[in-house]
Amino acid sequence: MDLNIPKNAKIAIFVLLLTITIFSVYKYVSALKEKYELLNALNEIKQQVQVLENDKQNLSLELEKEKQLADKLSEQNVGLKDNLKASITRLTRLFTDMENTQKSLEDMRAQFSLLKAENTALKDQTTQMSSENESMKAKLGSVSEMKKAIREFRKQMGKVGKEIKHQVNANQVAEGNRGFVIKDGQPTLTPKVIKIEVTPVPAPAPAKE
Repeated sequence: MDLNIPKNAKIAIFVLLLTITIFSVYKYVSALKEKYELLNALNEIKQQVQVLENDKQNLSLELEKEKQLADKLSEQNVGLKDNLKASITRLTRLFTDMENTQKSLEDMRAQFSLLKAENTALKDQTTQMSSENESMKAKLGSVSEMKKAIREFRKQMGKVGKEIKHQVNANQVAEGNRGFVIKDGQPTLTPKVIKIEVTPVPAPAPAKE
C-alpha cells in the first residue's frame, strides 16, 4: 500500500533513521571499544595480580628461608652461649690455677733464696774452718810451736810431780803409811784429774793489698 507521505516527511524520516542508525553504530562502536579497553585493563589487572601472586609466593619462600635461618641462628646462638659459659668457666679455672702456681712459684723462690743464703753461710763457714784448719796445721807443723808445746807440757808435768810429792808427804804424815803410795792394795793418794790444754796462737791477719 502506497502511503501518501510528503517527500519532505520521507526525507525527515530517512534523516532521522539515518541519525538513529549512525548514533546506534557509534554507541555500539563506543561500547565495543570500551569493552576492549576494559578487557585490556582486566588482562593487565590479571597480569598484575599474577605478578603479585608470584611476588607473594616468592616472599613466602623468602620468609620461610629467613625463618629457617633465624631458627638456625637461634640454635647457633644457644650453642655459642653454652660455649661462652664453658669458656668463662675454663678461664676462671685457669686464672685460679695460675694464681696458685704463681703463689707456689713465689714460695719456691723464697725457699730457694733461703737455701741460697744458707748455702752461702755454709760456704763461708767451710772457708773459715778450712782457713782455721790450715792455720792449725801450720801451727802444729811449726818446729817452734812444737817446742813451745813441749816446754809447756814439761812445765805442767813438773807441776804435777810436785803436787804428787806434796800429796805423798801429806798422806805419810796423816795416815802413817810408812812412805808407801799403795797400802794393802789400795792407793793412799786422792786421784786428781790433770788437764793439759794447748792454746793455739791466733793466725796473723792477711795483709791488705
